Amino acid sequence: MQPGMRTPVARKFAKILVVAALTACSTADGPPTLTVWHAWGGAELTTLKALVRRFQDQRKDVKVLALQIPHDKLLDKYIRSSAANGGPDILIGDNDWSGSLAESELLASVFDFAPGATGSLFPPSAAEAFPPGVMHALRVGEKVYAWPESVETVVVYHNRNLLAEVPSTVPALLDAAAKLRVPDGYGLVFNTSFYFFAGYFLGGGGTVFGPDNRLALDTPGGRRMLGWLGAITRAPGVLATNDYGKADSLYKQGKAAMIVNGPWALADYKTALGPALGVAPLPRLADGAAPAPWIGVKCLMVNANASAAQRKLARAFLAYMAEPAQQLALAEGAGHIPARSGVELPADSPLRVFQAQVRTGTPKSADPRLKLVWAPLDRAIQEVTVHGKDVGASLDRAQRTVDAQLAAVEANR
Repeated sequence: MQPGMRTPVARKFAKILVVAALTACSTADGPPTLTVWHAWGGAELTTLKALVRRFQDQRKDVKVLALQIPHDKLLDKYIRSSAANGGPDILIGDNDWSGSLAESELLASVFDFAPGATGSLFPPSAAEAFPPGVMHALRVGEKVYAWPESVETVVVYHNRNLLAEVPSTVPALLDAAAKLRVPDGYGLVFNTSFYFFAGYFLGGGGTVFGPDNRLALDTPGGRRMLGWLGAITRAPGVLATNDYGKADSLYKQGKAAMIVNGPWALADYKTALGPALGVAPLPRLADGAAPAPWIGVKCLMVNANASAAQRKLARAFLAYMAEPAQQLALAEGAGHIPARSGVELPADSPLRVFQAQVRTGTPKSADPRLKLVWAPLDRAIQEVTVHGKDVGASLDRAQRTVDAQLAAVEANR
């Protein structure tokens, strides 16, 4: 594809949409404006505002305009605006957005690892500030189109009033859940959606991408782990559900001793449980295998429409957000797990448990194909855990569904 050409998707948006695009620009009576779109609220928004003020104190030559857009509208609004040659300078979002946005030529590259490549915002050496797993999660071929801000994974939260310590193995955890007496509650509530189950699916031998980089869901390891989940759902003292709100509410009400969840729940759980809140790593499988939960990356992406001058300003803001001081502020103020290596959290910070869990995790790829697996795998999980259907047949259906979707995508290229 020649430079400047749009993909069919981008051309379609550009032709049919009339968008009031908000474009960063210089003004005659003030410094240039760097526009950032995000969906942060609560403590995240408070922290972001403080960091923007600190940046502007350091850089009097630029004004940062951070606009909050609802999360369920943010990506679509960015696609529509950017495809029509508008949009913000910087988008804050999830790493699995970056692959499809890059395919549609709506992002500028942050790193280019190809020999002799030029034109990216940062040299490849700048990637050394981040763990290799973070970079792996962001790579699209030889390029990276997103700048890491923080990472996410899941751990076990527990109520110390009901369970002082989380056992280190799954069999011991299930034994504890069965023996606990929680009035009108459970020893463990577990969200069965694939995102939360992935740590054990992948750690126990299942795959999403096979050795040849093809989507490979129906494997012997995958069947074994889906059958294992089916057994877990029938264990005494366990409520297994794909209703996130129900599981979350039970834990906050003190009706569950344990729950598997991510850092986004930490602030609410602190409020609900106070000093009774505990955080522990995911327990290992019976054979000693470590769970490998998803490592998601929150990141900052730069609009391909940004001018050279705006890209220079964006580069400065990205570099600023990755400095240790800002990474620590995001951890302490917003509960974000630092993406940068070497950021030392306080000894009593529960985020240290998340940092340790990340070391065994699986980078959530920016490959656009990943979005095809969620619904088929969630259906397979529901078939097995709720309806008692055959594990092999359910996983085979999931694989055939994904294969058909991939074929349709290829046919429409």
